[in-house]
Amino acid sequence: MKTFLKLGIYLSIICPMLAISNPLKSRDSHKLNRLFQPVPQDIRDKTFNQNYYSIKRATYFAKRHRIVKADLDLLAEKSEPFILNPFDDVALVIETDKIRDQYSGTTRVWMGKKLSDRIEVEDPRLSKELKKQLNSVILYIHAESVENEEGEFSRPAISSDLSKPSISTAIYITGEVSHLNSKYQILPVNSSFDKYLVIELDREKRLLSGSSEEAQRRREAHMDFERNLLREQQKRQANHVEIKEDSK
Repeated sequence: MKTFLKLGIYLSIICPMLAISNPLKSRDSHKLNRLFQPVPQDIRDKTFNQNYYSIKRATYFAKRHRIVKADLDLLAEKSEPFILNPFDDVALVIETDKIRDQYSGTTRVWMGKKLSDRIEVEDPRLSKELKKQLNSVILYIHAESVENEEGEFSRPAISSDLSKPSISTAIYITGEVSHLNSKYQILPVNSSFDKYLVIELDREKRLLSGSSEEAQRRREAHMDFERNLLREQQKRQANHVEIKEDSK
């Protein structure tokens, strides 16, 4: 833990002075595919409304967020370099380094190598291994069995009983991407796993351990947020039940 704290302090001091390579200037980057694809506004609004409370809870810790789709084919072992774009103003050129299995094969660890915005500074406090870590990206590729909705044919599916919903396998990713002083979190919006919530985490809202005044203040603020959101959720559910009863 102390090592990471020292690293964070170290990077916050030297980031403005870092020797950073940026092949985006020499590389024909506009021809590279982007991992995250925009979602039409009406679909974003519908997705947000359908997953209002889970998104609100996740984005409590965010500076900003967006709902996107992802081109997972770019994460194949022998794929070409691509652009990892958490937001429109963040574009890292990445290529697959290696992929390994984890958790009995249901999760794979994808390891990528930054080709742009690499930290190349020579400093005795920055070991070779640590520099490699800072110039890498790790994502997790998951496989999950899901029930297809009626009329859903976008995924190959098998069902032994045609009267029951068909079951298919959904592939999705999760992970955190660090870039200089920013950290981006990637998680599926819901159990359909077809859209993602990308968050830029806010350091000022990160929960802290310990009994310091700041740690207690942040925990209390988060608990107040959770209580208010739960109260709102319960009120909406109660109103929904009343409407259903009145319609009978």
